Amino acid sequence: MNIELHDFVIKDTSLICPMCQTPFATPLLMAMPPIKPQTVIEADLHRVLPDARIRGTLIAICPACIYTWWATAFVPHFFIPDLLVPSPEIEQPKKFAHAVLTGRKHGVHALDRALLAMNGLWCARETYTGAGPDKLEQYKADNERWLTLSVQELEEALNDETWTGNRPRYNYIMGELLRQLGDFHKAVKYFDMVDRRCMLPKQLVRHQRQAAINGNSEPTTLPPFIVEQIFLPKPLIDREPEPEPEETPTVAQFPQTQAINAVS
Repeated sequence: MNIELHDFVIKDTSLICPMCQTPFATPLLMAMPPIKPQTVIEADLHRVLPDARIRGTLIAICPACIYTWWATAFVPHFFIPDLLVPSPEIEQPKKFAHAVLTGRKHGVHALDRALLAMNGLWCARETYTGAGPDKLEQYKADNERWLTLSVQELEEALNDETWTGNRPRYNYIMGELLRQLGDFHKAVKYFDMVDRRCMLPKQLVRHQRQAAINGNSEPTTLPPFIVEQIFLPKPLIDREPEPEPEETPTVAQFPQTQAINAVS
């Protein structure tokens, strides 16, 4: 069965669990619209999805042994999905919580667990799309729990000096998560650890650092010109030198996302 949600296409697919070899059926994301300058992306560098079910398809849960991980880690099967036992139906964010637990059980590196936790954070926000003011307190509680878990896992990863990768970018993301959590002093500390190797616009880092200094914990939506610089960079030969901004970009350029409508 195919489901289309805002140009995102989800299809029931057959997979085999890599742990117990059980075949089962689960929905997978098969197609998605490309990123454009107007695509809603927040300052922690995640694409805001219009429905929590879309992000939920990134995770598969074996109905036999409950092994939970990225769906891409499961081998496709040739059986018709309708003839197989389906993956357990649980709340979309809880899929990522199960995956974090699976990662801990199997000794997976904290950076992988952090990426799962952050997707759980974003998925939890997406469950509140269109929610009214009566859901605000519940939204805040869920948001804080997921932010705390994300910070915990990412901090453990950054404290491990054995892995190589774009640490400055993860320092930026850590700063942004801490800012949203309200730990502004620590957020500034991590923003100050960001350097040019992060491959992010300086005005973005400066803006989010200033937001932390100002005690602003609200999610921030990236303006189109920043989305374009990060996700749609022009070939070097077509690029014209851009003047360095003299001041931190204004709030108008970096609009805040309304708390309860963080995924609208």
